[in-house]
Amino acid sequence: MKLLVATLLLAASLTGGVASPSAPPPAESKFWLQFKDATDRSSPDILPDFSYAGYENSEKPIPDVASPIFQVTDFGAIADDLISDEQAIRDALAAAEKAGGGVVLFPAGKFLVWADRNKVDPIRIMSSNIVIRGARSSEGGTVIRSIHSGYYGGNYKVPKDTGDFLKIPYIFIFQEKSQFDRIPSAPGEAPKPAASKKLVKITAPLKRSTFEVPIESAEGWKPGDWLAIKAKSTMFSPELMADLEADPTWLRILEGLSISELHRVREVQGNTLILREPLLVNVGEDFGAKVARVDMITQVGVEDIAFQGGWRAEFVHHRSALDDEGWDAILFDGVANGWVRRCSFLNMNTGIYVKNSAACSILMTRFAGTMAHYNAAARSDASFNLLGLSRDWAGHRHGVSTGNRSSGTTVWRWKLKENQSVDSHGNGPYATLIDRVDGGSFTNSGGPGSSFPNHLRWIVFWNYSYDGTDKEPIDFWEYSKNGIAKFVKPLFVGLHGKPISLKEGSLLSNESQGQPVSPESLYEAQLALRLGSSPEWIGAMRSEWNSLVAEDLPFFGTPTASLDLHEESFPLGALLEDLTVLLGKQELGWGLPLEIQNAEPDPTLTRDYVLLRTILQQMATYATPLPKKDAGKSSFLQLPPLKLSLTATRDQIIIEMPVTASASDQKKNADCLKCVLELAPSCKAKVEDTPETLRLVIQR
Repeated sequence: MKLLVATLLLAASLTGGVASPSAPPPAESKFWLQFKDATDRSSPDILPDFSYAGYENSEKPIPDVASPIFQVTDFGAIADDLISDEQAIRDALAAAEKAGGGVVLFPAGKFLVWADRNKVDPIRIMSSNIVIRGARSSEGGTVIRSIHSGYYGGNYKVPKDTGDFLKIPYIFIFQEKSQFDRIPSAPGEAPKPAASKKLVKITAPLKRSTFEVPIESAEGWKPGDWLAIKAKSTMFSPELMADLEADPTWLRILEGLSISELHRVREVQGNTLILREPLLVNVGEDFGAKVARVDMITQVGVEDIAFQGGWRAEFVHHRSALDDEGWDAILFDGVANGWVRRCSFLNMNTGIYVKNSAACSILMTRFAGTMAHYNAAARSDASFNLLGLSRDWAGHRHGVSTGNRSSGTTVWRWKLKENQSVDSHGNGPYATLIDRVDGGSFTNSGGPGSSFPNHLRWIVFWNYSYDGTDKEPIDFWEYSKNGIAKFVKPLFVGLHGKPISLKEGSLLSNESQGQPVSPESLYEAQLALRLGSSPEWIGAMRSEWNSLVAEDLPFFGTPTASLDLHEESFPLGALLEDLTVLLGKQELGWGLPLEIQNAEPDPTLTRDYVLLRTILQQMATYATPLPKKDAGKSSFLQLPPLKLSLTATRDQIIIEMPVTASASDQKKNADCLKCVLELAPSCKAKVEDTPETLRLVIQR
């Protein structure tokens, strides 16, 4: 009887309905049976073991750290007073770091950071054992509200190179010192070279799934040390490319594939390091593989906080730094055994980004408000990270992203929006599990063409519920940059949801399409197999998540919500100068010269600065033509200047711009006008829309 009930519950959970007692039990996957029965898992035909992803390799629950406590209110923070709490937060964190660790605790209420638009700096944590904790991330809990963006006053260039990416501002950056030391000190300066670490040669070939790494000398190595197994070779291609041929434009892969797997030492036997996690790829003796010691900060976390940003515009990918990275919440850079749990992210451009980090868990997170760039990502030499039990109502362009040599990533029980991408960003990610994910599609995986394919071997979709409108049949190995992800022989097991046709030749297999399989979750089954039974924390956390996801968030993105406003006094001329730079610096043909007429006198306003700038930027987008390519060229045509006129009276300020966009362009940009009409009342303004002009009338 218990078996029948369990089978019915499995069928119901996968279909979203109520299982009939007559429904046949899900078939056991042949790929699972092959993995379970294998005594040697080095063959590339056998599934990777994804059960090592997450905090302490998923063997232990995330701890509830009790003490010492550092209350931000003891350092001067006051909830809901509309005054910046940033210095108090910094002081509380500094005290915790000085003490060797602790919990920096926020009570319920709203706390402000980045309130000075001329000074937006990340709050950086560079020590182990620091936990940032709020009261809860639902209604009535703790909100950390970032007012301004780190991109202001001319700095709107879309991040493109390593130096740009190193300087992206996040509210909280957990960063090991050697990663911090690479950040350029001046604009345009190249990143500083990574601190030199002794590279130790690996003295024998390494089989996939092995835990043993023989090296020239293990002197100085000890259990608990972190290391990176590094190699770059064209000889990885037969396995990681599954003997597929790369397009000539995929330049990085033609130069040689790179790996940088992060592992922890379990023990040292002579000159052999015994790892805690299995190697995920076969490494030949002539691949030039070496081991490098890696410094990490450990046992850090963020929990029970709602992060709120100021992104309210219609998102355009790579138009400006404000679109891509305007308000970002949390970065892990050089973190091991860290976590983010029970947090929510509202009107943020990026929620959580994990890089150069291992064995971290991102769990029970919620994303809402305005669509922007990322919800969560594990990329850039990140290994064995778990991203699970989360939901994205905002529909960020890149959903749950991997890329840049990430490996061993498990994406577990996420809920995405229709047509939101299951993202992989190219430049050599491999061994990723998409496990019991509902929603999403196969378009909008990112990365430049030179970094393709989007994902190398062993991307596994396990009981994935598809919810997209991709062009069919989907071919994962079509060379043209057509929006469909380039995945090396993806494996689909139990694909269901909307019916979809996949091109058979581009797949490893498509087992049981339309019918979910057993086990329901590959990650959970592999973990239970390895540990002898499923750990208690799995069931407890799933139950906790079912309750949490039903709770109301503090703010769902309602444009006129008065509590979301942050009013400040500023000269209108300063905002228009900022707007001029923003519009002029926009990329991909969106760059728009702005000519301001009748700018005198320069009135002072008390309004929400960010909201008013958003309104004017969206007005300009609606009023002007869409970007167009120069005929026969790859460059965009320059848009003509937009002439903006300003009229100030005792009672009103009127900002007027001509509408030069065609009716077709206006229709395509109708959401921009909708955004303006919704936001304007919050700035005590109204919009007058005629075929020839757009006017914003602001009451003084």
